[in-house]
Amino acid sequence: MNKMLKQILVIKNNILFNNAERFNGFSNTTSYEGVILKNYEFMVRGDAEINFSYKQPIPYAVIVEEWTNKVFVYKRWWSTSTVWETRLHDKISFGIGWHIEPCDENCSDNILTYSLKREIEEELNLVESDIVSTKLVGFINDDSNEVWKVHFGVFYKVYVRNSIVSLNDWELANWEFLEVNEIEKMVNSWDYDVETWSQIIFDEIKKIV
Repeated sequence: MNKMLKQILVIKNNILFNNAERFNGFSNTTSYEGVILKNYEFMVRGDAEINFSYKQPIPYAVIVEEWTNKVFVYKRWWSTSTVWETRLHDKISFGIGWHIEPCDENCSDNILTYSLKREIEEELNLVESDIVSTKLVGFINDDSNEVWKVHFGVFYKVYVRNSIVSLNDWELANWEFLEVNEIEKMVNSWDYDVETWSQIIFDEIKKIV
């Protein structure tokens, strides 16, 4: 099925931000989670991508190997596909993100955390026992371009036992678990094109790892 025809979770901007001025960057104000859970709705993805009255909450998981504190880092694969993710191809990312669909709605009281665990298990071929813990760290908002203007990051730290993963998503081309100091070199180097959300949360990654 064409991704743009799928129903995805969205929330109205004026509800999410309570008619207040939006923050830009990172926020650890945890109240956004409750607002999303009480007020979300679903919209066809193709419509949501061009509707700037709504945000698409995206769980954005930073995967950390339990014993080494190394962080999962990957480079998005380039392709000629026409879906919106082509605007992120060839970029380095420290977080795995995805849209939430109606299939997750009735499985748990918290559609955000349920989709989080399901997606990690599916995309990294892990089992439930591989996930040691998940923690909501904060939220990401960046209205600087059309890609991010309609998205709202829900940033989680996820500890896993198993660092031997196999990826189902062809877009996650090259990956490895890296030390924080190695990641910092990427952020500060012109040789790497680090995606915006990963840049925004890097200082927080240093605090939690």
